[in-house]
Amino acid sequence: MSRLHPSVALGAMFRRERPPEELLGCAREMDGLGLDELWIVEDCFWAGGLTAVAASLAATERITVGMGIVPGVARNAAVTAMEMAGVARLFPDRFVAGVGHGLRSWMEQIGALPASQLAALEETIDAVRRLLDGERLTTAGQHVRLSDVQLVFPPSARPPIVVGVTGPKGIDLTARVADGLLLPEGSSPAYVRAAMQRLGRPATCVVYVLFAVDDDRDVARAIVAPSVDEFAPGEVDGRLALIGTVEHVAPGDRVDRYAVAGAPADCARAVDALIGAGATSVVLVPRVGTGSEQDEQVRRFVTDVVPLLSR
Repeated sequence: MSRLHPSVALGAMFRRERPPEELLGCAREMDGLGLDELWIVEDCFWAGGLTAVAASLAATERITVGMGIVPGVARNAAVTAMEMAGVARLFPDRFVAGVGHGLRSWMEQIGALPASQLAALEETIDAVRRLLDGERLTTAGQHVRLSDVQLVFPPSARPPIVVGVTGPKGIDLTARVADGLLLPEGSSPAYVRAAMQRLGRPATCVVYVLFAVDDDRDVARAIVAPSVDEFAPGEVDGRLALIGTVEHVAPGDRVDRYAVAGAPADCARAVDALIGAGATSVVLVPRVGTGSEQDEQVRRFVTDVVPLLSR
């Protein structure tokens, strides 16, 4: 089945709040809808991400499944590479590997907080990438220390590696060791454009988007408003300010800037803005309550919003 949009992948998140037993039905439905991507969250202490990725791929026929994200320091880098290689070999060209440094408080809870989260993240991604490429690796970094390690079954083609970061140092790290960015909920088109400019080269840019669609645009906007306040608080676009541009956002403009919400035409305009800013993958994060309601929101996106997107 061809892409829903010719220039960007369209996907949805299986939210962490959903119990694991709902995953396979959701994955099959997203596959049947023609969605390009399904993204799995691994947050402490909800459910194992790589297990969920493998199960989703096994239950579907064509959809790409993204790991968004594994905390890079929660596993040994060689074990992470070994697990990802297995997934990539079992399901060629259908897996995207997302890596981040993990929430500081969670890494403290599991005794895995490094002296420098960014340094550990860069060392981890560099090692994982090289092992997936089939290298025999010896390295003695601050965090990653490997001696004569080589995967027995590296993938024939390394899966793309995207990094879940937001600040300038994280973006610079991504430019050095990975294939692209994974930007979290509450990322404005202005921030997406600035992040890609900072990256300095064509690359994958996955963007999670707070999402609600309703024939009554005010109903949809009210659904996402609390999440906008959670992910993008304050009067200034905080992520954009981190990389050097200060833009004030009026209270009435916050939902339009940080979410894809409203009537179908509103949602289409918001997705078009993200594509125009450099997103190569737009991933819906439905903000309604139950799993069945979230799946229905994705159905409405495919039937009512996608036909309105610019081509």
